[in-house]
Amino acid sequence: MKKSKTFCVLPWNHMSVDPSGMTSLCCVSDHTNNLNTSRNFNTPTFKPLNLNENSMLEMMNSDYFRQVRLQMLNDEIPDACKRCFEAESLGRSSKRIEEMDRFSLTEEKARVLTQDDGSIPLALEFIELRLGNLCNIKCRTCNPGSSSKWTSEYNIVQKKLDFVAEFEHPTNCSWTESEKFWDDFLENSRNAKLLYINGGEPTLVERHWKFLESLIARKQNEEMTLWYNINMTNLPPKLINIWKQFKRVILFCSIDDLYERNNYLRTGTNWDTVVTNLDTIQSHPWIESSVCQTVSWLNIYTLDEFYSYMKKRNLDVHLNLVFDPKFLNPSVLNDDLKKIVLDKVKSIDPWKFDSLKRHLTIPGNDQLFEQGLIYNKLLDDMRSHDFKKMYPEWFEIIMSNTKLSYKSLPQQA
Repeated sequence: MKKSKTFCVLPWNHMSVDPSGMTSLCCVSDHTNNLNTSRNFNTPTFKPLNLNENSMLEMMNSDYFRQVRLQMLNDEIPDACKRCFEAESLGRSSKRIEEMDRFSLTEEKARVLTQDDGSIPLALEFIELRLGNLCNIKCRTCNPGSSSKWTSEYNIVQKKLDFVAEFEHPTNCSWTESEKFWDDFLENSRNAKLLYINGGEPTLVERHWKFLESLIARKQNEEMTLWYNINMTNLPPKLINIWKQFKRVILFCSIDDLYERNNYLRTGTNWDTVVTNLDTIQSHPWIESSVCQTVSWLNIYTLDEFYSYMKKRNLDVHLNLVFDPKFLNPSVLNDDLKKIVLDKVKSIDPWKFDSLKRHLTIPGNDQLFEQGLIYNKLLDDMRSHDFKKMYPEWFEIIMSNTKLSYKSLPQQA
């Protein structure tokens, strides 16, 4: 049989759960209008399935997921998967290629597993679990879907600013407290080799520590990699002891800038606490730690200082560009501001600099940038913060290279 050029291992061996309990094909698939989510076709609104109501087997064998598998085996590209194939057409790698290199499941084995209707038995090797929206901080680039701290402010913001849409996804995260879910999860994790845990802030979800202990009791820890994203504000004493029993631990430390600037961007953090927890993590060299920096136009001007600091700590930095909300995406800057930024941060790692430079070739958008300024000014007023004081040099450059007046931006009513 002719091999499919569109086969991807993930619809067979992987489950990606968002904080509200919905499941998508993967983290880079197109989530516009829930295009990539597990759903059945017999409901008028194509309501996504959800772990608050559905089992993992129901999620993975929904009408949509079965359709995607059959499309891939038939050499067709599912609509939600176009990003990978666009990257490959330009000669770049893609998540599809990277994951097929990572896991051993072949197309031939996938065909054997797949029934005529596209359904499969669950044998998950890779599980991405975003443990609800319970969080102790409220980042400027976040929303209520990933942080419970954001809820009350977001309600005010979307009432005041007509360009901030109502939050699309439900924030019912009760599935993270359901024993039925955790029992289901444990049963369907028998083949798991990689477990990615995020949030919210996952270290606050007590129930998941018991789940890890159950994996240890079954000796699955000996062949399993744990991969975490945490905000470095909370290191429970048992965390290190539990992690140490697994084959491998990868830790992405979510930090967006240095000193008070990090506290500004990630409201609720304390820089001294972040540094203390970094010291603790780095005192255990078996933890493969690095930094995941969310980059918006707010903090793009200080990337060189950030990278220099982390390099001295022997920490690699992963560049996580903001795409949502789109008015905080660095690409909305005008050409003059982009040139100033690139000249300022050219000392960062060459590969990352090239990646950033390519991203900034996207045409600027004055309307979106003004929306971002208005949005950030409103948050400043609500939180008694001041972008001008936090980033004085960058603020003056912005004001000198745009036709906007910060004084004309709306104040909190």
